[in-house]
Amino acid sequence: MAPCAGCFLLAVLFSANCKVITFLDPMCTEKEASRTYNCENLGLKEIPDTLPNTTEFLEFGFNFLPTVQNTTFSRLINLIFLDLTRYVS
Repeated sequence: MAPCAGCFLLAVLFSANCKVITFLDPMCTEKEASRTYNCENLGLKEIPDTLPNTTEFLEFGFNFLPTVQNTTFSRLINLIFLDLTRYVS
């Protein structure tokens, strides 16, 4: 088998076993696809831009937002539930 063909076969086998990841933020955890995210206790100072606007439930407690304004969560147009437990400003 040619070296390139072997690499291609390995790549195909590897990708067949991988889960497709649609949420690329390395910190927040996607609990339900494109709807529910946990960003608790990560020392965040802003809402990650990588959260999709389809987010409905956001756990954001134990973080450090400097201010919360009317526009802080405006990009998350489907947001229903927001947990700011122990929010520190």
